[in-house]
Formats: sequence, structure tokens, C-alpha cells
Amino acid sequence: MKTTICFLLLFISLHVNAQKHDEIDQYIFSQLTDQKITAINIGIIENGKITKVKGYGMANVEDRIPASDNTVYKLGSLSKQMIAAGIMTLIQAGKISLKDTVTKFFKDAPATWNKITIRHLLNHTSGLERESPAFDALLIQPDSVLISAAYKDPLVFATGTKWQYCNLGYFMLADIIRQVSGRSFPQFMKEEIFSKYGLTNTQTTSTTALIPNKASGYVLTDGKTLSKAIDYIALRPSGAFISTIPDMLKWEMLMQQGKLLSKQNWQKMWTDVVDADASESYGYGWRVSKYKNRLMVYHGGSLPGFKSAYYRFPDDRTAFIILTNSDHANPNIIAKGVAEILFRNK
Repeated sequence: MKTTICFLLLFISLHVNAQKHDEIDQYIFSQLTDQKITAINIGIIENGKITKVKGYGMANVEDRIPASDNTVYKLGSLSKQMIAAGIMTLIQAGKISLKDTVTKFFKDAPATWNKITIRHLLNHTSGLERESPAFDALLIQPDSVLISAAYKDPLVFATGTKWQYCNLGYFMLADIIRQVSGRSFPQFMKEEIFSKYGLTNTQTTSTTALIPNKASGYVLTDGKTLSKAIDYIALRPSGAFISTIPDMLKWEMLMQQGKLLSKQNWQKMWTDVVDADASESYGYGWRVSKYKNRLMVYHGGSLPGFKSAYYRFPDDRTAFIILTNSDHANPNIIAKGVAEILFRNK
């Protein structure tokens, strides 16, 4: 009798989950049409287990190549959490500290930068301007040049008094990785994180490397004319990486299983927070809020032709990642719809 009841409960659970994922499929197909998105890839982990990896639409419109499980996308600012984790590996190893001031690494920085710490760079409270005045998306320049170009400009606000999103700070974090490790930040991230933990399709963006399964990015003009997006030549640490859904799910499992960093150091990235916008906080490369009274840790990403979203619910050991190749996509709308389906009646 007990065995029969257990079997019935398992059958019901599997049936409900199948219905839920069919509903997610239908929802994403509707978003492809409603938002005129060329391709969407999604990966879902529920209660610590991968439950969905799927691509929808066209990764390459010209050649009619459909999105597959292994389609490669630009991540945009999802890369910030990776740079932050790289910094945390150096902190965990005792090589740097959150309290280290940036003048330890940038000796000729102006006196107004004396109070800026690594923690301020991570959580966007440095007071630095959002972008380097020397940044040019179509020009390859060393990070050090972009950083020093900002020396002449005043702080936007006194360090630590406000929050304002700052890509320049993540250029500085990448250069600190370079200085401390003695390797370029792409080399360090590849050797110490991506290759070591099996993220074989994750690397820095490149306009010259041959990358199998790479999605093309698209823009929509006047709501109807589709064209290819421009390719940034500059490598931006604040939006550095390309990846696939399977690799991003491996990344999520590193956090859930306390690999690469200790569980305490992973958690510090979304628990050591400052007030950001009215309804959320910001940690180290992560926005932090609530969804239906549960902790929600998330971030979005954007580069020409690509939009992404990564939503985590640590207490539920649940997460999903959405990658698109359309500049006009709003993955946060998609994410909220997926969350509604996943957490219905919970």
C-alpha cells in the first residue's frame, strides 16, 4: 500500500512538472512572437537539479541556423558576477582585501580616489563616473589607459555615500586581477575558473576567434526591419564574456555546491549589500530583491544585439538563465513570466 502511494505521488509530481515545462515552452514561444526576438535560450535548475535546457528561434537568421542547446551568446553584464568571483578568489587566497584602496594598485590616481576600496568597486559606490571618458567601443585599448583617462574627472559623489552603476569600476577590478595574478584577466579567468571547472564554451568576446555555434546579434528598426548589430571591438571587462546555457548552469552549480569559492564567500557576494534602487540592494555583481517573500538574486546583461537575464532563488536552490540575440528583447519580462510559472502555488 505504501509503495503504491509513493508511486502515485511520484507520478503526479512528474505529470505536474511536465505540464509546467510545457507551459514554459508555450510562454517562451509567445515571447518570441510578441517581442519579435530572433532566438531565446533558457536553462533552469530546480531544487539543485537541472530540469530544462532549450533553445528557441534562430541563432543565425541569414543561414537559417536554429538555436540549439549549445548556442553561444554574449553575456553582457552577467559578466560582472564572474569578474567579482575572480576578485573573490584572490581575497580567499589572502592576496588582496575588500578594504584595499585602489591607490594601492593605481599609484598615480588622484587624491580624490584615496578612499575608494575594492568593495566600493564591486558594489558601485565608488563615486566614479559610469564609463571612462576614453572608452571607444570600436577601439582596442589597454584597461590601464581607460582607467588613467578618468583621473582628470571629478567624482560624481563622495565615495560610499550613494549607489550608481559603474562599468569603469569593473575595468579597474579586471586590471587588479592582472596586477595581482601576473596574467591578463582573460588568461586568469580561463585558467583559474573556466577551464578548471569545465566551462569550456565560456571565454572573452572576440571578433576574430573561430567560435562554433555562435549566435549573431540583431537589431530591429522601426519595429519591423531586422539587421545585424554592430560588433564591439573593445573588450569590456564589465561585459566581457560569451557562454552557453550548459556552461551557465555549471556556473550556478559552483555556487550551490560551494566550489571555486567557499559557500561563505559565495554568499557574501549577495549578502554584503548596499541600498541601490528603491526596491533592491546590490552586492558584488548581483542585484538583490524579493520575489513572493523569497530572496531573489539577479542581474541583466546588454550588448548590441544581445540581452540576457540571470535569476537565482538561493533558498530554493532554484535558478534560471535567459540568453537572447535581439537588441530589442526584454528578458526581464520573460524572467518574471518564468518565475510565475515555476513558483505558482508555492
